[in-house]
Amino acid sequence: MKNRLIILIVASIFTLSYILSPDKVFAGGIDYSSNDILFYNPEDSGCISSSYAAKSSSSSTDNQKTTALFLTSTNFSDNDNKPMNAVQMAAIMGNIQQESGFNPKAGEGKSYIGLVQWSSPGRWDNISDPKTDLDNQLDFIKKELDGAYKGKLDEFWSSSTPEDLEKATYAITRNYEVAVSSGKDKSSTTWTNNKDAIDNVQDWEKRISYANGFYDKYGNLAASGSGYRPGDGCGELISGGMTLEQAKDFMKEYKSLEPKDWPEGTPGTKYDINGTTCAGGSLANCVAFSQYFVNRYTNKKLNSPGNGEHVVGNLLSIGFEDGGHTPRVYSVFSETSSSNNSYGHTGVVLGINKDSDEIIIGEAGCGLGFDWIDARRYSLSQFSSDRYTYAYVNDMSGDIGKDDKSKEDKK
Repeated sequence: MKNRLIILIVASIFTLSYILSPDKVFAGGIDYSSNDILFYNPEDSGCISSSYAAKSSSSSTDNQKTTALFLTSTNFSDNDNKPMNAVQMAAIMGNIQQESGFNPKAGEGKSYIGLVQWSSPGRWDNISDPKTDLDNQLDFIKKELDGAYKGKLDEFWSSSTPEDLEKATYAITRNYEVAVSSGKDKSSTTWTNNKDAIDNVQDWEKRISYANGFYDKYGNLAASGSGYRPGDGCGELISGGMTLEQAKDFMKEYKSLEPKDWPEGTPGTKYDINGTTCAGGSLANCVAFSQYFVNRYTNKKLNSPGNGEHVVGNLLSIGFEDGGHTPRVYSVFSETSSSNNSYGHTGVVLGINKDSDEIIIGEAGCGLGFDWIDARRYSLSQFSSDRYTYAYVNDMSGDIGKDDKSKEDKK
């Protein structure tokens, strides 16, 4: 099998990729409703730590991501005027999921309304009109945390590590939501242990499980976690796409795999990548990276990928969705062969920004050596041409944005 890739004119074709600044690149301006998910290989039990899936429709998923981005990009006075870290963000979002399912109209016309079920009459009356607007409710959360609740959430603001997630969730539940079990002392607000939390808090097990799920799903958006944060044992893809910095860190993890070289045609590493004779080792092959991505993050195995130009066709033959010439975040592409490259090329879309005509590609190149393995920014228009075809991996992967009992039983 000829998997060797020789690219001699990369610099002249893609000069744009090295002069653009590394701004955040999410799927801005493109409606990929099924793409806002955390991919994982269901055979690897380390991928999803939560026993509850975050239950959402496409609209509530959008609200989840908007909330996560707001909390991790807005400065809070009690947090040294910095955005929330991953633990703090997840603690609040776990409570919002339990209270309203991220529906800003939840309970409308009743005594408790909105994301955190504000009392009406009462706190609800202080939200700017229109009160059911998501952004207005998020702004009001900040206003309350910086105002009436300032100095009352010390345990929450001091939380920063995964081990602090229960403490942070409890602090928000008791001191902000005040979701206390019937007959319990509302003044007892200090974290002790999980047993007491179960006894004192309404639906505690669900709240902390939701918080764990959001930590896994959106933790990489937090300022404290700049760059790609590998998951426990199986890695993690950032919902909606990666920044260039995050994508480069993601590629570093791929480059860390062992062994870096093994006999032609022999599967190597635990992800069953086909060995090839490449300058810089088998990992330097473009096909090796696409095969690694599929075998690690989907529930299918790409055993016979072919050359770079064949990868998408072979993915379609085993059930992946045909994306035509339209790139989507976390889709695998094939580029047709040319006079300069008789084997074609393949790689993975790691980020898209339609507004700035940018796409982030993770790739390797057999003739270019081990050090060339990286993530780069190119022109989105170029990667939308007839030279490129795409296989969408969404339907082949797990989705914690769906209430699927069969998946919960496996976690």
